[in-house]
Amino acid sequence: MKTLKMLGALAALLPAAALAQMMMGNPVATAPYFPLVDGACYEYQFDGGPWSSSRVTVTGGQSWAGMAGLFAMHSTYQCAAGVTCAPDATDFYGMDNLGMHYYGGTGADATGTHFGMTSLTSPEWTLMGTVYPGTMMGGGMYANAGTWTTSVQGSGSMMGARGYLSRYAAQALEKVTVPAGTFANALHVREQRGDGVVRDVWYAPGVGMVRVDQDGHSMVLTGYTMPGAATQPGGGAAALPFLPMDGLWWNPAESGTGYNLQVRHGVMVVTMFSYAASGEPLWYYASGRLAASGAGVAMGGTLDRYRGGQCASCAYAAPTAAGSDGAFSIAFDSPSTATVTLPGGRTTRIQPQPW
Repeated sequence: MKTLKMLGALAALLPAAALAQMMMGNPVATAPYFPLVDGACYEYQFDGGPWSSSRVTVTGGQSWAGMAGLFAMHSTYQCAAGVTCAPDATDFYGMDNLGMHYYGGTGADATGTHFGMTSLTSPEWTLMGTVYPGTMMGGGMYANAGTWTTSVQGSGSMMGARGYLSRYAAQALEKVTVPAGTFANALHVREQRGDGVVRDVWYAPGVGMVRVDQDGHSMVLTGYTMPGAATQPGGGAAALPFLPMDGLWWNPAESGTGYNLQVRHGVMVVTMFSYAASGEPLWYYASGRLAASGAGVAMGGTLDRYRGGQCASCAYAAPTAAGSDGAFSIAFDSPSTATVTLPGGRTTRIQPQPW
């Protein structure tokens, strides 16, 4: 019933010229351009605005705005230097026979400062199931770009009831190069949400969003993994069964020693807090590329010692390398459980530290 209502709404909202436009050109099925894959991970960098980078993880089987079976895309942000920004956001998407829909979510607006929640009962229609790309011309113009329009209804914690028209146009199929690779036949879509937000989005087949331009700034894909994929379109990193959680890890039975784990672009950086045999505190550093290991994920490197450096109330002094203790590795059997193998062969089980 909902599908029939949306089809009726589309026919009422689209002008005759737009309907005729949709009948022109070669049709493109959009499902591969926004693949909703449980466990997929994307990394982006920004050239302006409140954020410098973000990491997006995809989780299936979610509910939002009265709809079940959605996919959550959770973004963890790194703030730009000297800027206070939103630490994270979650957006909810669902695909049906009409295409991709955005149902809202939680987080901050584009300024990175106004936090809120949006629930769309009549969602954004971000991609039609089949679109008709136009042809790129000189001066940033596009000929015969197929368009679609949707009436969006819902509510927001900051703005109350919301209702507006959104207009979308499949500008063209284009070649796009970003740090994650070069993608042929990326679908360029121009979005106008109500009278406010206008942005250009490029979707790569088998990958998803690779570039977004808005308000003179860009967000570009720097790396990604698609669990279960034999190959990674555009030169992405080798597929991993999952990604370990970022943050502080420990063995609860070994309080006082801990590990700070961070993953970016397929590389894990580990900072270990420990002590010398004399009891003097030391910090260690290790890094290595993540790789699939059976049903799990592993990294390996050397555990390098550092000492000296700046005390809390002192002028800055750079730490100095104090040698390496030897080989170091972590084997993850899930995103939140792992075994550390320390120099000399001692092993310890670690998990994220709750706080």
